Amino acid sequence: MKMHKLKNNYCEVVTNGPSLISFKINKNDINYEILGYDLENFVSSFIMAPWVNRIKEGIFNSKKGSTNLLNSHPLSSQFKHAIHGTVLFSNWELINKNKNSLEMKTNLSEPWPFKGNLKSKISIGEKYITQKLTIFNDDNEIMPFSMGWHPWFKRTLSSGEIEIKFDSQYKWEISDELPTSKKIKSSEIDKFKNGYSPAPETLDDCYRIKDGSNVLLKWPELTLNLKSSYECGHLVIYTPPEPNSDLLCVEPQSATINSFQLDEESVSDTGILFVEPKKDYSLSTKWSWE
Repeated sequence: MKMHKLKNNYCEVVTNGPSLISFKINKNDINYEILGYDLENFVSSFIMAPWVNRIKEGIFNSKKGSTNLLNSHPLSSQFKHAIHGTVLFSNWELINKNKNSLEMKTNLSEPWPFKGNLKSKISIGEKYITQKLTIFNDDNEIMPFSMGWHPWFKRTLSSGEIEIKFDSQYKWEISDELPTSKKIKSSEIDKFKNGYSPAPETLDDCYRIKDGSNVLLKWPELTLNLKSSYECGHLVIYTPPEPNSDLLCVEPQSATINSFQLDEESVSDTGILFVEPKKDYSLSTKWSWE
């Protein structure tokens, strides 16, 4: 995919298609690169849609019947569950670009059973960047979906480590990479309320945050505030092992892991969303800094 650049006096964003591969913040005439990028190890700040994270063994039941989302999925040989949607591997068309924004579009593709498309718009302004996703259902049946972002942030910029701060109601209990129906109050929830730097290889968990609340990423050099649509009530924190232990993922998203199957089992608060035929639905995340 083609690379694009947006730049003003406050930041510079470089994308590969709609995925962020560089995000530099200018503060006091110093440029801080806050994202990691290593394509060989799948390190790229990408979009997750039309589902986020894992769907157990790829099984998805809907008005279109039963679909195996592992079929023809590019990562099916590496993961036992269908992971991160399809648009990461899609071809994207440039719709519009100017000095402050970039808009692209892709069709929803196999193995996803619904016809539709997704638009991504990235905009930069005075000390902020906004990423907006708009999904369109071009099918004749109501379409369930979830969407979100999978950024990889640097633990350190030039001195001390990052602290993550957010207010969580609970996290989903995880067993074999998937949530049970149990919602738990784990010990790190209180730590995150005050600001916490989790160690590598300690977390790969989904937290239910308060609707419309802020998520703060605090380095000694600057603070980044992630403010997402109120539907993005779930946040995955992933602290990977080597060779990516110098990074961590803070992922705003609309639903928990395996949301389609949990919803089918009548588990509450999964975050699954629905869009009517010939209608669209938009979510956004705004990152501002000081």
